[in-house]
Amino acid sequence: MERSEKEFEVRGRGGGETSVPRHPAVEGNAGDKKKKKKKKMKKKGSDEGRERNLVQDMDPTGAKSVLSALSASYSSYIADGGGDTAFPTELAIEEGNLSLLPPAEGGPKSLVKQICQAHPSWKKEMSRLCDRGAPLWVILCPSADRCIAVLKDLADLRRSAKFGKLSSRHMKVPEQVSFLQRSVVHVAVGTPARILKLCSLGSLKLTHLKVLFFDKTMDVKQRNLLSLRDVQKDLWTLYTTHVESLLEKGQVRVSLI
Repeated sequence: MERSEKEFEVRGRGGGETSVPRHPAVEGNAGDKKKKKKKKMKKKGSDEGRERNLVQDMDPTGAKSVLSALSASYSSYIADGGGDTAFPTELAIEEGNLSLLPPAEGGPKSLVKQICQAHPSWKKEMSRLCDRGAPLWVILCPSADRCIAVLKDLADLRRSAKFGKLSSRHMKVPEQVSFLQRSVVHVAVGTPARILKLCSLGSLKLTHLKVLFFDKTMDVKQRNLLSLRDVQKDLWTLYTTHVESLLEKGQVRVSLI
């Protein structure tokens, strides 16, 4: 049987040329794999784009918007192969688990006003707290720089509450363990990685936790705590292993600032 020229390839060896039969089936399989990979990458990019839009367009005063952004971030983390096999495939959070802020009024003290309006009894609750290393509020930020920025924004609250700065840049783990063992901390501000580490060691206790705040501020690349891939693992591991059960009991609420 004669074969067409397309079924042969020419290989040079020692100056000579030899016609070697090609394998159309193999070439076809390779082409199919490339197409599937390209399609998969396109779908992943599309999913990431939808997630990014949900986070960027999020309205922290609207329950539906907040729930969509949180769920999109968690789903993205699970889809990328994150989480233990025991982790649920979907985020179990409802509108009743949220503590929404009122609309911002603008100005340098806008965030403080929003938080005080959403939590009018915060000063009384914090004055009663006497357990060391067991904050009422935990504020999660994507970086040490954001921790500093949030602390500056909440300067007025720091007159009536004791804050703990918990990130890898400011103190080493043993120093933070010692700090929590000897200090009453009303509000802990830190990165998910360091908060998770201190919770796992038992140094940071969530027995009195009332509100878990997520910092929603975007960086120059339009990413934040919910969309940064490097942060998602620690963020959702912390949430699933240490916070979710408290949320189900009605002890803790989630808020975005």
